[in-house]
Amino acid sequence: MRTPVALLPLIEYGIVEEVLRPLMSGKEAQIFLVLAGGEERVAKIYKEAEQRTFKHRTAYTEGRGTRNSRDRRAMGKHSRHGKAKDEAAWRSAEVDAIYRLQSAGVRVPVPYNFVDGVLIMELVKGADGRPAPRLGDVDFDPATAKAVFDHLLREVVRMLCAGVVHGDLSDFNVLMSADGPVIIDFPQAIDPASNQSARKLLIRDVDNLHNFLGRFVPGRRPPFAQEMWDLYEQNLLTPETELRGRHSRSSRPANTAEVLSLIGEVNRDEERRRGASARPSGRSSRSGPRSSGPSGPPPAAAAQEGPRGPRGPKVEVVISPPSQGGRGGRSRGQGGAPVRAQARAQAQRDAPPAERGQARKPPADRRPSVGARGGPRSPQADPQRPDDRPRQRGADARPGRPAQAAKPRDDGPPGRTPTAAPPASGQRPTTDQEGLERPRKRRRRRRKPRGDAPKRPDPS
Repeated sequence: MRTPVALLPLIEYGIVEEVLRPLMSGKEAQIFLVLAGGEERVAKIYKEAEQRTFKHRTAYTEGRGTRNSRDRRAMGKHSRHGKAKDEAAWRSAEVDAIYRLQSAGVRVPVPYNFVDGVLIMELVKGADGRPAPRLGDVDFDPATAKAVFDHLLREVVRMLCAGVVHGDLSDFNVLMSADGPVIIDFPQAIDPASNQSARKLLIRDVDNLHNFLGRFVPGRRPPFAQEMWDLYEQNLLTPETELRGRHSRSSRPANTAEVLSLIGEVNRDEERRRGASARPSGRSSRSGPRSSGPSGPPPAAAAQEGPRGPRGPKVEVVISPPSQGGRGGRSRGQGGAPVRAQARAQAQRDAPPAERGQARKPPADRRPSVGARGGPRSPQADPQRPDDRPRQRGADARPGRPAQAAKPRDDGPPGRTPTAAPPASGQRPTTDQEGLERPRKRRRRRRKPRGDAPKRPDPS
């Protein structure tokens, strides 16, 4: 047969010598008959979470935790790491429960190895030496059925005393070996001290056994599970306890008034605690004597606190709307550059029509005109221009404003070719013809191929 992939590491480690055949397959795992340690044993390979058909898994995993806080948070958030840890905890739960029950004296398969999610344990054999049949595959007479039920009931009591509730006990999870019933399949086992569904699952386990074996012994169903749980809650249940099947529900009415008063006291204590934590804890004087009375605000301060909520005194915060100001928190109506700009615009609007186009020019002493050589420019027109029309540039070139005479550049000493003034930073150089001098674009010459370089093939 083809060896399962999960058993290959165990074969390499020498734990499993040979895989004989598949034994059975369930909703949670596959069982293979293997040869290990010189004898026949079983290898239980757990299925992945996507392939399992186990329902209501959350009810069984309640109360299972880990000491690692990071793993606990990841499992609560159902992240990838949390799902991997949750799956590992589900697979190792059976090994932990088997070891606990084995030490408590419950007849369970003997575990040998647990490697990479594969459990190697004892092969439970019947009277004929072959794998033991399940409880549901065996017929009983009334006396044998009653003896088997009593034996399984004592096993359930031992399990509950050891802190384990099977959760899925039925005729399919009990094997009939040569020396008596053997309980198997514990991945969904729960701890009754930390799982709220423990009582319901315990009653269901006992009812499943009674429903199957009750077919051979007709009669009424005694409330063994309810009696067992009541003794467990009172800490009176021991492995030697004999159940009588007598259980009566409590008829004492619940005192709801006392319960409500306890809830009110707890709420008031919580309000006082939160109010004390909300007040400042500093002392008025470090060197002064400590007061022997209870700490708290004086009566006058307590009267000025105002209404109180469930978490302490209510605090009202008033936020004023932001001012319609400019940058730096200064409003436009409090002076500064914005106000001067508004006054200048208003003065332009109030000026006569003939003076509205006059541009505001800076004084001549603030911006002296400098020629190409550093000397002052001549107020005469440029002799190199074809016409003597003054050139307009900048803000003076706009329509409706008087033209400003262009300042000619300095030609240097006589007998020297006039040179153009270098352009200012951020401006394009000017010429006499167009007013803008564009740099002449150099044509890139194609390099001729050398004599030893291969020539390109003629496309024709």
